[in-house]
Amino acid sequence: MHRNILFLLFLLTASLPARAQSSCGCTLEGNVTSKENKESIPGAYVYIKGTNKFAQSDSKGHFRISALCPGSYTLICQMSSFNSVEIPILIKDEENHHENFSLADHDEHLQEVIVSGKKTETSAQLRGSLSKEERAERDGLSLGEMMRGISGVQSLQTGSSISKPVIHGMHSSRVIILNQGVRQEGQQWGSEHAPEIDPFISKNIQVIKGPGGLRYGGDAIGGIIMMEPDALPDTAGISGEIQSIYFTNGRQGVISGVLQGGIKNNNGWGWRIQGTLKDGGNIQTAHYNLANTGIREQNFSATLGYKMNKWSNDVFFSHFHSVIGIYLGSHIGNVNDLEKSIARTRPFPIFTPQEFSRKIDRPNQDVTHSLGKLKSQYQLSNGRAIRTTLAVQNDERLELDVLRAGKNINTLQFLLRTFNGEILLDESNSSQQWKGQFGVNFQLQGNITSGKIVTNPTLTTSLLPNYFQNTFGLFAIERLVKEKYELEVGLRLDEKTIDVHRPKSNYSNIINRQENHYLGISGSLGLKYRWTDKLENHLILARAFRAPSVNELFSYGVHHGAAAFEIGDPSLKGETAYNLSLNTIYAPKNLQIEVGLYNNYIQNFIYLRPMVDKGNAIYFTTVRGAFPAFAYEQINAVFQGIDAQINYQISPKLSVQQKSSIVHAFDASHNFHYLVNIPANRFEYTISYRWMQEKQYVSVGIVQVGEQTRVEPGSDYAVPPKGYQLVQANWGIRLKKIDVGVRISNAFNTAYRDYLNRFRYFTDDQGRNISLRVLYKI
Repeated sequence: MHRNILFLLFLLTASLPARAQSSCGCTLEGNVTSKENKESIPGAYVYIKGTNKFAQSDSKGHFRISALCPGSYTLICQMSSFNSVEIPILIKDEENHHENFSLADHDEHLQEVIVSGKKTETSAQLRGSLSKEERAERDGLSLGEMMRGISGVQSLQTGSSISKPVIHGMHSSRVIILNQGVRQEGQQWGSEHAPEIDPFISKNIQVIKGPGGLRYGGDAIGGIIMMEPDALPDTAGISGEIQSIYFTNGRQGVISGVLQGGIKNNNGWGWRIQGTLKDGGNIQTAHYNLANTGIREQNFSATLGYKMNKWSNDVFFSHFHSVIGIYLGSHIGNVNDLEKSIARTRPFPIFTPQEFSRKIDRPNQDVTHSLGKLKSQYQLSNGRAIRTTLAVQNDERLELDVLRAGKNINTLQFLLRTFNGEILLDESNSSQQWKGQFGVNFQLQGNITSGKIVTNPTLTTSLLPNYFQNTFGLFAIERLVKEKYELEVGLRLDEKTIDVHRPKSNYSNIINRQENHYLGISGSLGLKYRWTDKLENHLILARAFRAPSVNELFSYGVHHGAAAFEIGDPSLKGETAYNLSLNTIYAPKNLQIEVGLYNNYIQNFIYLRPMVDKGNAIYFTTVRGAFPAFAYEQINAVFQGIDAQINYQISPKLSVQQKSSIVHAFDASHNFHYLVNIPANRFEYTISYRWMQEKQYVSVGIVQVGEQTRVEPGSDYAVPPKGYQLVQANWGIRLKKIDVGVRISNAFNTAYRDYLNRFRYFTDDQGRNISLRVLYKI
C-alpha cells in the first residue's frame, strides 16, 4: 500500500507543470518604521501570503526577502502592539523591488502570525503555527486535533471526541493555554479533560515549544498555546462571516459566525460577537459504530473596546458548554469482563450498535465554562506601556456514570472558580537598546467537589478534595536586538499554596485540613544568531519550576472519563526542568529547512504509572465497575527529541512539505527505562498545487505514525498497537465572498489504534471522515 501511495504522489508531481527555476532570482527589501514617531521597528515580521518566504526586520528596521519568482503577491507586515499591514505587490523579472511599511500602534500585545512553522517575536520562544490553509482545513475540530498539524505537537485522546494538545511529549498541567491573554483554568489536569475553549474564538493560534514563556508561568515545561484575537475595529461599519461545516463521520454539523464593527459618530469604539453550535452522533471506526460517542456544544463570546489617545480598554466575555458521550464499552462491570474487553480485537456487540444514534446517554461529561476579562493599557513616553488584565472564570464539570442497580449516585462534580490578573510594564516598542517586560501575575482559586462551600465538604469518596489554591509570580525579561543577533534573558519567581479540606468521614462535622506550600525559580537565556540571510540558529537554555497539581497529590478514586482508578501521593515535591534547545533554519532559494533539537532533564518528574509489574496487572472494583489502576510517583526523567520541517517550492504553483516529530522519554532514576504514554514517531508528507492566482488549491498527504517500541515489556495493560499510515486530501477555493473546502481524513478507511488514545484498550480509532465547509463573508 505504501508503494502505491508514493507512486501516485510521484505521478501527480510529474504530471503537473513546473516552472523553470532560473527566473526566481528577484529580491524584495524595505524598511519598517512607526507611524507615530517615525522610528525604526526591529523584529517586525514580513512575509508573502501563501508562501514560505519571510524575513524579520533588523536593528535598523530593514528587511530583505530573496529568491522570489516574478508574479503578483500579497505582502504582510506584522509586529506586536502594532496594526498589521497587508498590500498587493507586483514583482517583475530580475527586479529588486522596494516596499516600506509604516505601522500604527494599537493596544493588542500579541498579533496574528499565521505562517506555518515560523518562530517569531522573542529569541527565547520557539514558536509554531498553522498556515491559513491548514487552519481552514481543520475548522470544526477540537483544539487538540487542530494543533496536531504543527511539528512537535501531538494529541492525547480519550475516544474520538475528547482531545488535548501534547507538546514535546508533555500535556495537561505542563502545557499552559492562554485564551484572549488570560490563562485558561478548568480541570485541565485530567487526561480526558479537553480544553473548554471554542477554537473559532480566535484565528490567531500559536504554540511556544518548551519552557521559554516566562511571562506566563514557570510551570509551562511542555509549552504554551496562545489564542489571540484580531484587533477590534475602531471606525463605523459592520463586517463578519458565517461558516457551516458538515462531517460525515458522526453526521456532525457545525455552524459558527462572527460579527464586528465600530460605532457611528464614536470613533475609537469597537465591538465583536461570536458564536458556535455543534451537534454530532455516534462515531464510526473502519468496521463498526461506537455506542454513546456523540457531542453537543453551544458557545458564545462578546467583546467591547475603546481606544482614545494614550488609553485603551476592552471587556471580553465567553461562555462554553459541551455534553460529550463517553464510549459505553470503557465502563465494564467486573474484572473478568474488563480483561476480556482489553484482549478482544473488536468490542462486544452491545457496544457497537448497527443503528446510528445522536442520543447521549450515561456515561457522559457535561461541562460549562465562563470567562470574563477586563484589559487596560496606558501608553507612556518612549514607546513604553503599562498593561493590566483582570479576569474571572467559572468552570463546572459534571461526570455522570453508568447507573448501577438503578441508583443515581455515581456522579462526580467539580466547581472551580478562578480570579487572576497581571500588571505589566512593557518596553517592547521603546527606542532604548534593551527592551524589557516586567510584571506580576496572581491567581486565586477555589474548587468544590462536595458540599456548598470549600471549607465545608461533605464526602470523602470524591476523586478530589475541596481546596483553595493561590499562586503569585514575579517576572523580568530583557531583550537586545542587533543586526546579526538577538539576546534574551529572563527570570521568574513563583509561589503556590494549596489548602485542602476533607471530612473525616462522609457528612462528618470534623474537617481535616492540610496545607502545602511551594516556592520555585525559573529562568531562561536565549540567543538567535543570523549567520547569513539564509541561515540562522536559535539556542535556548532554560530552567523551569512546576509545583504539583492537586490531582497528583490527592487523587483517590475512579477518574470517570479516563475509565481509570487514580491514586495520588501527598508527599510529592515540585518539578525542576533543565532544558537545552537548538533550532536551525536554513532558507536558500525556494527551499526552507527547519530542524529543532531539544533535551529536557526533569528532576522529581511526576509520572502517572500504570499499576502493572512485569505483566501482573492490578484492577480496582468499585460500585461503578472494574477499572485499570494508575498511581502518581516521582522520578528523574529525560525527554529528548527532534522536530523537523522541510518546505520546497518546486514551482510557483507546486510545493511539497515534510514534517517530523520524534520524542524519547526515559526514567533516569531506574536504569533509563522507557516511560509509557509517550508519542510514537510521527511523519507527514504533503504535496500541494495552487492555481487561479493561488485562489484554488488541492493537496494530498500521508500521515505515518510508527509503532511505539520504546516501552518496557509488561509495563502497561495492553501492548502498544501497530503503527499506521493514513491518507488525507484537501481541496479549497477562495472567491470574493465565499470560501469552500473539502477535507478527506483517513481516505482509505484504515482500521488502526493510536498509542496516545486512552481508549486504545477497548476500540479502534475513527474511520474515514469527509468534511465540507462553506464560509460566507459579510
